[in-house]
Parts: sequence; C-alpha cells; structure tokens
Amino acid sequence: MRLTRNPLGLLFTGAVGLASLLTLFEVSTPGLSYWAFLLALYWLALAIAWAALLGKGARGRAPWMFVPLVLVLGTVLLVTVDAPLHARFALSESSLERYARSVRDDDDGRDRWRGLYRVGYKEKIPGGAQFMVTSLTMNWKSYGFAYSPDRAPEEGRYEHFKGPWYIWSDGP
Repeated sequence: MRLTRNPLGLLFTGAVGLASLLTLFEVSTPGLSYWAFLLALYWLALAIAWAALLGKGARGRAPWMFVPLVLVLGTVLLVTVDAPLHARFALSESSLERYARSVRDDDDGRDRWRGLYRVGYKEKIPGGAQFMVTSLTMNWKSYGFAYSPDRAPEEGRYEHFKGPWYIWSDGP
C-alpha cells in the first residue's frame, strides 16, 4: 500500500489530519470558541469530499481510504473521553499552580502564557485564584480554571475538574 500513488488521496488524508489536529486543539480548553463553527464547516466539506471520492473509487476501494477513517475515529475517541483537555492541562498544571499561588490584585493585567495556556483575566478568590483561558465562546461565556486547595468555591460558576482545580465560567 503506497499512499503516494494517489496524490488526491494524499491531499485528502492531509486535510483530514489537519482537521483532526485543529479539533484536538479546540477541545483542549474549556468551552468551545467561535472557531469551532468554522471547524464544523470544514469537517462537513471533508465529509462531502469523502463521499465524492468514494463514488469515484467504487471500482476498487483504494487502501488509502482507510487512513482518513482511522484519523476520524481516533479523533472522535479522544474527544469523547476528553483526552485533549486533560493532556494539555496535565502538561501545564505545575506552571498554572505556581501562577495561581502568586496571583496578586495589583497584576499588570497583560495576557501571558502559563504552560500551554494563554492566561487572560485573573483574580484572587477566597483560598486561591481564578483565571480565564477561553474568552470568546459560542455560549457567550468566558472559561478558565480556578485553583482552590483549601475549599470548594461557590457553586454555580465552578465545576470540579481534578484535585484542587475547578473549571470556572463567567457570563450569561
């Protein structure tokens, strides 16, 4: 099986791989940004192209056609078990915790990278800190993480994530 025998197959597989990577990146933060809508349109275009390619290649199903299928199924599985969010957070947790312990009220307010997250708005809360990592979402909310090692923050705006960490949302 040589994927390069069919340049159209190689191009389509690359497009599916790109869609998979963009999807995994999009779901690695709490809340879906407006880019998720464009990403859904991209996936729709790929599905239409897939159907057209299947119609063209009906004479002998090319082996390359299974590679995009494996990419799609792998992406669906990873998104279903929330692996991108947990993996990105795990890689950033120590940096986020150091930052949460050092948040001050007189911070300069600039966005900065903490681990693999770009941290925006931040504020001290009783027993910890909260900070935004997703500002433009489809449900008009901002999302971020809250660090509260001593006690659970108030109900409603916080959902337990793991250990002393909570997913924080703010908005209507």
